[in-house]
Amino acid sequence: MSAPGSWIEVDRSALSANIGFLRELVGSDVRILVPVKADGYGHGAYETARTVLEAGADRVGVARMHEGVELREAGLEGPIHVLEPFHPSDIGQYAAHGLIATVCDAAAAACLRREAPGEVRCHLKVNTGMSRLGLHPERDLEVIRGILSDRATDWEGIFTHFARADEPRPNTSQQIERFDRLLSVLERDGIRPQIAHASNSAATLLYPQARYQMVRPGLAVYGYDPTEGISSLATSLRPALGLWSTIRQLSWIEPGEEVSYGGMWTAQRRTRLAVIPLGYGDGFWRSHSGRFEVEIRGRRCPQVGRICMDLMMVDVTEVPDVALDDRVVVIGPGLPAERLSQAAGTIVYEITCDLGRRLQRRFV
Repeated sequence: MSAPGSWIEVDRSALSANIGFLRELVGSDVRILVPVKADGYGHGAYETARTVLEAGADRVGVARMHEGVELREAGLEGPIHVLEPFHPSDIGQYAAHGLIATVCDAAAAACLRREAPGEVRCHLKVNTGMSRLGLHPERDLEVIRGILSDRATDWEGIFTHFARADEPRPNTSQQIERFDRLLSVLERDGIRPQIAHASNSAATLLYPQARYQMVRPGLAVYGYDPTEGISSLATSLRPALGLWSTIRQLSWIEPGEEVSYGGMWTAQRRTRLAVIPLGYGDGFWRSHSGRFEVEIRGRRCPQVGRICMDLMMVDVTEVPDVALDDRVVVIGPGLPAERLSQAAGTIVYEITCDLGRRLQRRFV
């Protein structure tokens, strides 16, 4: 196999250290579910899942059923929670692969009771303010009572999702209060599931009262600050992902010459250009064009010209002795992924999740 021109390195020790930090934070009695959906936020789902489970996480979560099936078929053991609603035709797959199902309404609960009574562990989702999935804890209280009173179904858990846990606003506290009231009612009725959970990464750090019996830290496990500087705890996290490339062509261009599609960048001096094999086919959007730097031989070099599907250009005029096959640091020490999200006006989740499947993942 030929050497890849660009590749991702994922540091297992960073993933493990982040799990260790979170375990110390939440204590031994609180379970940790690590989302590995979207190919482990771009890090590689199976190897990430295996690493975090070995490091002390209790289970992993995926968005869609086929992601869970792929993990099982790759040999992953341990609980796998599918966080999106299921389709009735998929119930057999849940039972066959030991997947934990999310139930969002009475119709889904009835379908499980009819098609796979007692064969699938289930978590009921309630909408405390996200208004995306789940039953309302007040308007749908009688429906919730009816669902959880069904002893033919294995109701292991109940959960909600915070909409603004990473913002210094009262909304999250209101969601916590609404969820707490529901849990109290269910406890009094004797139908409260064993595991209640609500906290994503930001809430795990900022709202200790909302850790309940399980937390769901995603971004924090991968080493990024989910609070955007609000919590000093996030300084203990270590980013696990690095992105590297290599120079595949070097050339000189003269003042006034345009570079790449649309001529959006014109050389103002005699410029040495390096071409590296990364483009929007690998997750670098055209909107990133001209908005970030890479590192070559210890020098910061600006990306110039419009990013193409497979290639981008870098100004290496100031790099002495630059040569073909020189290593290019795109994401790494001093060059965090957050700078790419800031340049594109988005969040770091989108940057790591968009890193293309054709980029080889190396776990180190």
